[in-house]
Amino acid sequence: MASEFIGRASELAVLAQRIEATARGCGSVVLLAGPAGIGKSTLAAEALRRHADRERVTVVRGHCPRDTVAPPLWPWQHALRVAGVTLAFPGPQSAEPTGAGAVAPQHQWSVTEPADAAAARFLELARMSEALAGAAAERALVVLLEDLHWADTASLDLLRQLTSEVTYRGLLVVGTFREPAPEEPAGALAELGRYGAETLRLAPFTPAEVAQCVGEADAAQFYRRTGGLPLLVSALRTHAGSLCTVVSGLLTGLTTEQRLVVRAAAVLGEPLDTDLLTPVLPQLEATAVSRALEAAWHAGILTAENGADTGRTYRFTHDLVREEVLGRTTPPASRALHQAAARALEQAGDPGEAARIAAHWRHSGTEPAHRAAAAHWSRTAADLARERHAYADAVRHLADAAAVLDAADPQRASALIDLARAEYLVGDYDASLRHCDEACDAAKAKRRPALLAEAALVVQGVTYPHASQAITRLCKTALAVEDLEDAVRARVLAQLATVSADLGSLEEAAEQAHAALELAEATGDARAELDAARALQMVLAHPDDTAERLRLGELAVSGAERLGDPLVAVLGHQWRVQAGYLLGRLDLVDDAIRGIEAIADRSSLPLTRWHQLRVTAARAAQEGRFADARRCNADATELARASADQYAITMSYVLQQQLALVRGDAAELCEEMWRDLDRAPENPLIQSMRARALFVAGRPDEARDAYERLRPLLPIPTANPTWPAVLLNLVDLIELAGDASVARLVYDQLAVFRPYPGALGTPTAYFSGTVSRELGRLALTAGRPAQAEELLREALIRNRALGARPYVALTCLNLATVERDKGALADAAALAGEAVAIADRLDLPGPSAAAARLLDEIAARRDDTGPLTPRERQIAELVVRARTNRQIADDLIISERTVESHVRSILAKLGYANRTEMTARWADH
Repeated sequence: MASEFIGRASELAVLAQRIEATARGCGSVVLLAGPAGIGKSTLAAEALRRHADRERVTVVRGHCPRDTVAPPLWPWQHALRVAGVTLAFPGPQSAEPTGAGAVAPQHQWSVTEPADAAAARFLELARMSEALAGAAAERALVVLLEDLHWADTASLDLLRQLTSEVTYRGLLVVGTFREPAPEEPAGALAELGRYGAETLRLAPFTPAEVAQCVGEADAAQFYRRTGGLPLLVSALRTHAGSLCTVVSGLLTGLTTEQRLVVRAAAVLGEPLDTDLLTPVLPQLEATAVSRALEAAWHAGILTAENGADTGRTYRFTHDLVREEVLGRTTPPASRALHQAAARALEQAGDPGEAARIAAHWRHSGTEPAHRAAAAHWSRTAADLARERHAYADAVRHLADAAAVLDAADPQRASALIDLARAEYLVGDYDASLRHCDEACDAAKAKRRPALLAEAALVVQGVTYPHASQAITRLCKTALAVEDLEDAVRARVLAQLATVSADLGSLEEAAEQAHAALELAEATGDARAELDAARALQMVLAHPDDTAERLRLGELAVSGAERLGDPLVAVLGHQWRVQAGYLLGRLDLVDDAIRGIEAIADRSSLPLTRWHQLRVTAARAAQEGRFADARRCNADATELARASADQYAITMSYVLQQQLALVRGDAAELCEEMWRDLDRAPENPLIQSMRARALFVAGRPDEARDAYERLRPLLPIPTANPTWPAVLLNLVDLIELAGDASVARLVYDQLAVFRPYPGALGTPTAYFSGTVSRELGRLALTAGRPAQAEELLREALIRNRALGARPYVALTCLNLATVERDKGALADAAALAGEAVAIADRLDLPGPSAAAARLLDEIAARRDDTGPLTPRERQIAELVVRARTNRQIADDLIISERTVESHVRSILAKLGYANRTEMTARWADH
């Protein structure tokens, strides 16, 4: 009968190859999957023993305890600690031992938005990823993570992030998990394959492998009884019978006292040591407990591991063995041991054990004191998870807390509000609103009116109808409280204003927002002022609101600085950017962008960096610095994808579409844009984006069809702040369709922006120059060429003042067409020549080609072109516009000497004495 390692040749070969590649700096993630007892841990240990040369590779291990009783990221932290890397993590706000029956303190959850939470969570995972990368850079690193089916959500998130990053790092992650796994981790583990992880699913031993283990004579019988499950094959080789019989045999050699220690160990959980287990069994001395653990080790029930600092610790040889021992413990004895374990862990004073303590109190019985203690420790565990930005794990702990508190418990309402906040941060809005409603009912039953306002303020920025209706109901319930503090009332009013706007009650929303801001300013409460400012900014839909937007931006910046809230300060600066652009105040724009850059430099939140990249990209695109715009757009998109923020990802598509439109190059568009546009909710803004994308992509028939579906929506209600964006998206389509009636309608709507000389747009997307150009194009489509010329000349002046060079080129091209149509060929040629010069300098292939075609057409229509070549005509047009030779050379990207040669040729051919005479007589020519 062989004692060596049996089977798994192909799996060992894969692991050997991966370990060798890791030693060379090429990492990967490999998962070992299969049912309990299939030999996952044994295989991993054997592969590492054979192939992980200690001189080349560092091997560290992390273990995910069952019932999620460890803090978030525990297996990773343990592995890093073993690797010699220390990370400082903040602890929970309150984690003092309380004992059964203690009153749970207030567990305060700050109101954070999901985008902020996602950014903070991303930063936390990035810190861990960088720490692992740093350790692997010094020496190849193998991390073995056991029992991932019990992993916390944050640990799985980090594994997913690493899976896409380890290829060029000397880091190998080997994970084991049991199948079938619980639904949530099973989904996360299955998804890892998309990022490059390889899963090896282990099969039971074959009859031949069983024979290798137990000998040919007994192989058939053993295979029939065990199905080839390695754990049972190994156990039955020594102890005949079922697992129950095996465990009975293992326990037989122990004394009654030692079996009591084993039962207590099964209840307490792992890892086990004498110091931890002794307080659970106060009737026994520490030496007796230590001897019992050693006896269980020798009996094969436990395995032992000697740590450099922790001494000897124990684990059950397999979780199936632990479960069998637990099954032999009577319910009363089990409850008593759980209670003793909870008290022992409380006395140990480690806040990281909060989830474990809570689990023990939950299993201690249904007495009110036990339930209160369980709720307290679950909420403490949630605090710890929140501090580490593991919001999904916080949800689980808070759900446990709410579940043990009955309707009569005064803490139930606040526990439900905390649960709702955590659910909001992970994006489970329906569950969050449901628990807000439950909290509202509990608060009314216990006469705790202050909690009604808390419940109303949990879910913010969520716009689908069911949510808006639920929030409206919660807000009105809170506002019915007569003695509500003014600052709190202002915040609830601001919340009500935002949902009123979402439900289309814009007048009511504006009234509520103004009332909220007035009340907030009277109280001097900075948070209330900020909430009211954000609510009021939402309903600013008219250009005449620009001064108010600027004021609110300055209010938000100053208030956010007092509160230390960088994201609100960034939003305030963005409102200033938008107002500054529309007013044509580039000094305001630059000052606001500098403010955002300073915040991004100071803040560690990726979201502040995302906003800084977006406004920088928008400014670069407006000025024609397309390489800078693309680079910032790509960096912002990378941050957005890391935080899974779909809105933020969509902003990258918006800028791509604008670059494609301005440059006349559909190659700017990415394939993902079409997929995400198809998945996006149907609303006028998304529909207009998709229609314009079809136009930009050179699919005019589809663009016309999309336009025809949008046409019945006109005129767009101007109460909605997105109405200018929808109409601007339609201008190209109106030109394409030659739709004069719609051109007049859209002209009338956009004309309210004409008094403002600056640029329209959004700081997180792009700015498109002055509205005068769009108005001129609409006037031309509507059959009003004189008005079109006036507007386009106005647009030329304004876009030059804005430094919007791409839009100067496009305006020259539009105006050249008008001049050509009225027969002013000289002016048309000069404008088309300027368009070519700018387009070539900025790399605008579409406008450059269009201007060149227009110049050829003008040349063909002019009877008196005389002996001049097309290039000479182009230079002559620039000379008469008072351009110097140096300026002409720069515009046309030729040498100044070449310009001088052309000018001499022009003068000679036309018989002019000098440039002055040519300028004076050019109109006649």
